[in-house]
Amino acid sequence: MTLPVEPAEVAERAARAALCLDFDGTLAPIVDDPEAAVPLPGVPALLDRLAGRFAAVALVSGRPAGWLADRVGARRVRYLGLYGMEEVRGGELAVAPEVEAARPAVRAALAELAADPAVAASGAHLEDKGLSVGVHLRRVADPDRWAGPVGAAARAAADRHGLVLQPGRLVVELRPAVDADKGGAVRKVAASSRAELVVAAGDDRGDLAAFAAVEGLAAAGLDGLRVAVRSAEAPAELLDAADLVVDGPEGLRDLLAGWA
Repeated sequence: MTLPVEPAEVAERAARAALCLDFDGTLAPIVDDPEAAVPLPGVPALLDRLAGRFAAVALVSGRPAGWLADRVGARRVRYLGLYGMEEVRGGELAVAPEVEAARPAVRAALAELAADPAVAASGAHLEDKGLSVGVHLRRVADPDRWAGPVGAAARAAADRHGLVLQPGRLVVELRPAVDADKGGAVRKVAASSRAELVVAAGDDRGDLAAFAAVEGLAAAGLDGLRVAVRSAEAPAELLDAADLVVDGPEGLRDLLAGWA
């Protein structure tokens, strides 16, 4: 396959290129406890070096932006959390007003799910993200058995409180019903950095929006590269949409190290 942009060209054009990178499964291995996730050794320092060379280096994730900033700690990196609904840049957290207005609904849904019989009986883990709630089945003993009941509870809570569902690998997330996804975050980074080349890297269905944004930017005249991080759980549609596939977070770390 002929790549839209060869990896070596990304390094050559670093000063006018933006990197938009997912976190879980991309820079950090997937773990049973989401709070235990950490970037691979050397990744924070690597991201900081890249941020000194590239027009922009941004983490675009479903995690809260503040959590990302604390966990990674590279100050020159931009952190776009909750699919772009909030951002930490230069140490300051910015949240869109329409997103902040949904906080009471998110808190009510979290309380409702915590008391739900299916959630309690399954052992599903509720991840409190402040402005969204993740319902994780990764630590559930029999996820196939509980996916239906727990999913139904999540859908009911989302409907009652005017939230939307964001599916992922063994997780579903309830978040504010605003027009925000990783694609919008990628477009924001590209526009604000005046990038001429945009790279998006990810490992799950939520990253398809980021890939679509790169495709749209390419149609508008920018250059792009879509990098899928392969794992046993990576969705086939993401691998099919990618221009380049690397093996696990280690493979992405090696690619980034070549650009640093």
